[in-house]
Amino acid sequence: MKYILLLGLFILQFTGYSQTLNEKPSSEKGSDKLLLTIFLKHDQSMNIDEIEKIKTDQGFYENFPSEGVSVVDWYVVMGIGQMVVLELPASKLRTVNVALEKTAWKAFKTEFYTTYNLYPIIENKLKNKSKVVLDSKPYSEKANDKLLVTVFLKHNQSMVLNEIEAIRTNQGFYENLPPDGVSVVNWFVVMGLGQMVVLELPASKLAAVNLAIERTAWKAFTTEIYPTYNLYPIIENKLKNRSKVNY
Repeated sequence: MKYILLLGLFILQFTGYSQTLNEKPSSEKGSDKLLLTIFLKHDQSMNIDEIEKIKTDQGFYENFPSEGVSVVDWYVVMGIGQMVVLELPASKLRTVNVALEKTAWKAFKTEFYTTYNLYPIIENKLKNKSKVVLDSKPYSEKANDKLLVTVFLKHNQSMVLNEIEAIRTNQGFYENLPPDGVSVVNWFVVMGLGQMVVLELPASKLAAVNLAIERTAWKAFTTEIYPTYNLYPIIENKLKNRSKVNY
C-alpha cells in the first residue's frame, strides 16, 4: 500500500511538471503564421484600364493571394497605390513572392514588409478604444459620412524606442489619438517603415485627426496621411482564393 501511494504521488508530480513545460504565455503561443504588408505601386505611364488588362492577362486574380494565404486588408491608399496585408504560414512566403513576380510585375512595382499587430499591445493605453471591422459592402453603397485614412508614423531613428515612447507619453499621444468619434480599423507595425494606422472617421473629424497628430506625434515621428478606400469588396468576386481574416 505504501509503495502504491508513493507511485501515485510520483505520477502526479511528473504530470504536473510536464504540464508546466507545455504551458506558455499567450504571447509565445500561436501557429506558424506571419503578417506581410505588400505595396502594389501603379506604373503611371499606363492608365488603369491598361494596368487591369495586364493583370488579367497574367492571371493575377487567379494566383494572388496564393492558396493557404488569407487577406487581412486590401486598400487603395491614394497617392501610393494598393496596400495588401496578408496572413500566411512562413512556408508560403516564397509562393507569395513568385506569384507577384509572375502576375503583378509589369503592372505594378512591389514592396514587401514583415508586419505585426500592434493594437493588442497598446489598446490599454488608449483613451479612445473604439475599433471597427470593415464590412463587405463598398463604401460607395453606404449612406454614412465615414471615410478611411491611412496614417504612417515613421520612427525618428536618431532616438531609441524608449526616448520616442517618453515623448509620446509626455505629449499626450495615447489620450488624443484616435480623437473621440474616430475608430481604429488596424494598427500595425510595418517593419522598416514604422507604424501604420488605418482610421475610420466622419469627414468632419479630419481636422481633429490632423491636429492630434501634429500636437502629439510630431517630434517622435514623421507622419504621412493618405485618403484610403477598401478595395477588397470591389475585387472579391474576381479572386480565386477569397480567404479573409479580421484583426
